[in-house]
Amino acid sequence: MKRVLKKVGLGLVGLVAVLVAVGVFLPRTWHVERSVVVNGEPEHIYPLVNDLKAWPTWAAWNKEMDPVVKWEYGGPATGVGAWWSWDGPQMGHGKMTITKSDVASGVWIDEMIETDTEVNAHGSITWTREGGGTKVTWVDEGVLPPVLGGYGVGFIEKMLGDHFQTGLNKLKAQVEKRRAAEAEAAEAAAQAAPATP
Repeated sequence: MKRVLKKVGLGLVGLVAVLVAVGVFLPRTWHVERSVVVNGEPEHIYPLVNDLKAWPTWAAWNKEMDPVVKWEYGGPATGVGAWWSWDGPQMGHGKMTITKSDVASGVWIDEMIETDTEVNAHGSITWTREGGGTKVTWVDEGVLPPVLGGYGVGFIEKMLGDHFQTGLNKLKAQVEKRRAAEAEAAEAAAQAAPATP
């Protein structure tokens, strides 16, 4: 029995050694990119992205995902320097800060996510005119910790990709709803205006 246990122990040690050796050489950088075409102008999209307090209304990270998450905001109300931190059992602990902001092209952010170690990432939500609408692209990339991090890249890319697509679809719906409301209001105002002689 002792010999069997010894062989099992040696086998487990060997397996761990192999996993560590392989993990050292696995790529640890993730890159996620998702896009959606919105029937709206950049000025309709910008307020929902440049204001971090608006993110929970369209991003996947909200009270539905984590009902007891605690949020904190700081810096300017919007734009460069504005930050949003979160702490919850589902969302974990992290912080994002806007580093660049331009109504014509998009918003760039730095992120810090705390797991067993601190993970830093960089992302952007940018837009370009496409046909009669605007193509919105969400990109995020970062590096996971050494050794075991390489095993998590695929999971991170799949999870973030799903979250990004969900968020972009909700963003599209909000922008198009706002745009339609603006058009209706403008039409009502035009009809109510007195006719010029």
